[in-house]
Amino acid sequence: MKFLFAFIALLCALSASAADESTFATEAVAFLDTELPQMDKAVADKDRAYFGPALDRVQLFFSGWSGDQLERYPACSRAISDFLIVGLCKISPPGTLCEPVTFFPKVDNHIEQCRDSAKPANLIVPA
Repeated sequence: MKFLFAFIALLCALSASAADESTFATEAVAFLDTELPQMDKAVADKDRAYFGPALDRVQLFFSGWSGDQLERYPACSRAISDFLIVGLCKISPPGTLCEPVTFFPKVDNHIEQCRDSAKPANLIVPA
């Protein structure tokens, strides 16, 4: 009987842990879905004033997660840490800030991988 209770407690802990970790990917996508259109508008308007407060929001977002959660979904972590750099690259003179030919596709790939990680079919839930 003690074994059964211990086993159930372990399953509950693993399930809660998986849910907490999967929440990071879901919330990262929600964060990107909110910020990317704002950044695109700032780029179109050549509005550098967007980027300071946006960096503050990125830092606030990351502060709510543990290192383990960030490491579990590296594409999401990289997408959030790099999307502002892409925006700054787009409004800066060519060649002054980054290499758009390689950096932009890499960030786009991280955003897509993050979106895929947040889909329910990809969540790892113990049986």
